[in-house]
Amino acid sequence: MICVPIMAKDNDEAIKKMAKASAFADLLELRLDSFECFDLPHLLQRAPCPLIVTYRSRKEGGMGNVHYRTRMHYLKEAIALGAQYVDLEYTIPLEHRAALLANRGSSKIIISKHIRHSTPSTRYLRQWLQRLIATGADVIKLVTMATAPEDNIRVLQLIPMATRLGVPIITFCMGDKGKISRVASILMGAFLTFASLDETDLSAPGQISVRDMKTILELLRGYH
Repeated sequence: MICVPIMAKDNDEAIKKMAKASAFADLLELRLDSFECFDLPHLLQRAPCPLIVTYRSRKEGGMGNVHYRTRMHYLKEAIALGAQYVDLEYTIPLEHRAALLANRGSSKIIISKHIRHSTPSTRYLRQWLQRLIATGADVIKLVTMATAPEDNIRVLQLIPMATRLGVPIITFCMGDKGKISRVASILMGAFLTFASLDETDLSAPGQISVRDMKTILELLRGYH
């Protein structure tokens, strides 16, 4: 699946971007940390595709600077509204993470960890894989920053590991040197990859536009 992050300042802008992205995307990610103001019930009601509701903190590479209790409030509201997916950062204190996971309703929880400045060793990545799986989340997300082409290989190796354990995984490298992993992860069986609405509307470094992503995947394997 291809997910397009929706970066917007308010509901009106988000609704326009959702409509545009829905022609190409399987999922949309509402990046609440980019909003100046938002009405979450209205956004979910107007969504043309299944949604991931995310509030990405600065610590994890986002724009958000509110207290984790406020972030948890947004995620709980998303669950109460029946959002298909909710992104829960591993860095949220354990008791709050556990409480959300225990009360996820019909929503599926993506537990996320971003290693923003490098790609660590295979051993370290495997340790993180096990930590994320141990939370009991529905999907795990482990993203690193590529500083060399070979970083992509270490990250992509996590996909067959997670597959053997029966856990859906989102994993790739950020940055220009990580672009190949954004494509290869889907070809190797990752749960989804992220692609930007266009070349200027990036939510993370190294994103490929959704039009280009679909073209590349179609060329490589007849992706639908």
